Amino acid sequence: MAKKASRRKTPGSTPTSSGSSTPSSASSGPIPPFIKVPSILQPFVKPLATDEVYLIHIDTTSPDLKWQTFLVPLVVNILVALAIALRAYFGFFTYPALIQKVLGFDSPVDVDEISASWTDKAQLTLRRTGMVFIDYVLVMQFLAWPINFVLGPMRWRRAVGFQDREVIVRCSNRSWSKKLERNKWIRENEAMRDKIVAAVTPERIGKTGYLLVDEDWNLDYPAMVCAHGLIDRIKKGDGVQLDEFRTAVLVHTDNDGWLIWRVGDENSPAGQQRSAQRDQILAFKDKLTAMGKEDLFFRWVELVQWESSQPGGFTPERQKSAMVQAQKMFNDENVDFSSFWDDLGGMQGIQELD
Repeated sequence: MAKKASRRKTPGSTPTSSGSSTPSSASSGPIPPFIKVPSILQPFVKPLATDEVYLIHIDTTSPDLKWQTFLVPLVVNILVALAIALRAYFGFFTYPALIQKVLGFDSPVDVDEISASWTDKAQLTLRRTGMVFIDYVLVMQFLAWPINFVLGPMRWRRAVGFQDREVIVRCSNRSWSKKLERNKWIRENEAMRDKIVAAVTPERIGKTGYLLVDEDWNLDYPAMVCAHGLIDRIKKGDGVQLDEFRTAVLVHTDNDGWLIWRVGDENSPAGQQRSAQRDQILAFKDKLTAMGKEDLFFRWVELVQWESSQPGGFTPERQKSAMVQAQKMFNDENVDFSSFWDDLGGMQGIQELD
């Protein structure tokens, strides 16, 4: 154990990289509230982009409301598609003639320049210029709408339908998530942490999924289709229970892979207790960091996680072993372990690290 800890780089020598988050240290494993994604969710997280932050929750709004919120963009995209199709139909007869004219060939759009007045020529020029401009805007600005709608929301609804309980997956907007610093943002960047937590409050996720798209979050339609595909496989015996997709935050780390924070569990009595313990642990990390002993904190976390991950769990014998090793570790760094231990709340205080 000591040999493993000795290979750890100090915070000053550990490089940081940009990208979506990771709350873990370079080698100590995930720091609460994040834990490693359970193996049953690995098929779900495998296709996700590792440089994004993901939010998942279960949409319990009525199927009627889901249909109504889907109907409006459906009608809008149908109208846009019809407008583009209509312009394409007329353009099929108009643009070849205009191209012939530009190339100097005889064309149906030729104008008798001798008999035509300047007013007629000006009106014709403005009319044709306006037509080209409108078609350009339709193609460049609106053509992607129906295409993305078919590949996204339409494909999603065809696969999932309108159910009483649906999995909603949101992906962070790269305009801000790409700026997050690994290993730091979850504890040090309060603004970003608040942005993420605010997106999964009960009030926020009380809306139906389609209404949760904003400047910070987009719906990940392939991920939602994948989630329901895994749920449907329960009948075959190898699926995933719907409850596994309860409210949570997903981030990826280089050292620990995908991590999950079960935000929805924080509202339960047990979750509130874990949250208080977690805040206590992070407060002591800050205390050790202020003493220039941040590496000691990560070595201590690694020790507890190592002992608790052994076969049989965190037995009283392993708890005693961890305490003896931790005491020596702290004493070697000239840190009062007894004071640290009492402030943490004893063995009960470290259950959050299991």
